[in-house]
Amino acid sequence: MNYLPILRRCHKGALVLDNGAAVREQIHGIADLYRQDPEGVGDMLIQIADLKDVVDCERHLGGLGRAKLVRDEVVGELLDDVGGAEIHLDHRENHRALMQARDLAHQALDIADVAIQRADELEASTALARQAREERRKAPCLVFVTRLW
Repeated sequence: MNYLPILRRCHKGALVLDNGAAVREQIHGIADLYRQDPEGVGDMLIQIADLKDVVDCERHLGGLGRAKLVRDEVVGELLDDVGGAEIHLDHRENHRALMQARDLAHQALDIADVAIQRADELEASTALARQAREERRKAPCLVFVTRLW
């Protein structure tokens, strides 16, 4: 099963790439791993949280330090323990692999089409807003009428 993000609309028509299926699968894996080794998994999660605090401190120091790299390594180890975060494509040359590749391509094209449409909508609304702002900025033309008596 693949877990590509699902494209959906949320409030006010905003587009969302929902990656919930993949995240749920990872959480299920972490829960299973926790059941097998609660102390080890708990220690890893605490280490990840502690390293986040160190990363935040290092960010204020201009990014000096290695905490981000260490945190990423620990997160990578945890992901590897629950099966990884990669979508493995069927490597065989058969009908199933062909169908999987086509399905992924169609899903990606659907996401790309909607994203391009949304970009076009944003471009048009931005242009209209820019035009309205420019018209408001223009000084009104004053016509002076002189009376001759």
